[in-house]
Amino acid sequence: MLQVVEQGRQFQIVISNDVANVYDAIVKNYSIGQTFAKEENKSGKRNIINIIFSYISGTFSPLLPALAGSVMLKALLEILKSLNWINDKGATFAILNATSNAVFYFLPIFIGMSASKKLNVNPYIGGVIAASLLEPSFTNLLKSEENLTFIGLSLVVTDFASTVFSLLIAIAIYAPLERLLKRWVPKVLQLFLVPMLSLIIMVPLTVLVFGPFSEYVSSGIGIDYMLGFSRILTGVIIASFWPFLVVLGVH
Repeated sequence: MLQVVEQGRQFQIVISNDVANVYDAIVKNYSIGQTFAKEENKSGKRNIINIIFSYISGTFSPLLPALAGSVMLKALLEILKSLNWINDKGATFAILNATSNAVFYFLPIFIGMSASKKLNVNPYIGGVIAASLLEPSFTNLLKSEENLTFIGLSLVVTDFASTVFSLLIAIAIYAPLERLLKRWVPKVLQLFLVPMLSLIIMVPLTVLVFGPFSEYVSSGIGIDYMLGFSRILTGVIIASFWPFLVVLGVH
């Protein structure tokens, strides 16, 4: 602690580069803002299924108001357009339409931030991991027909704007990575070195591994095989898992 500042009936404690560690210690000791609570089953042990779906629901729950509001606005615009009460070529429609589309266009960023907050790591780094996958020069690069490589490894063209599965995996890996880096990196260097290393590791890992895996699942390669084996069995399996596929964005 460097000093204590009194201002406007408030006392402000000035802490240097250790502020993040002090915050984490206070949150841990006083149970403040702990969002990723331990999931226990009847035997008192952690239930991995409950933890996974707690992670997913905890990621999407804060986004529901924005998603619901955007969907209703989009529906309202469609009604107004069908009744010819609004000019779909005018600026008014363009502004409102952009408003209704924004949350879906930037959904990976919101998911990255929300998932990071759920796992009690830096939400802005999680947002940057997602934003890197939507950056125009990167998306344009993936649209090219060239054989793309990263440090000699082939890149699989993946539409990161249409799936959230890869980001959920990426943030789940980023969370322990950040904690590990904070233990290894000296405190005086953590402010910039931990975020830098996190981005250097997680963005390529998402592009090379998590994205292609999500694309593989979404493409239905396994479903094509099951259809050839038994269409009835395939229908039963897909119907059973459909709600979970929708949640994961691989439907």
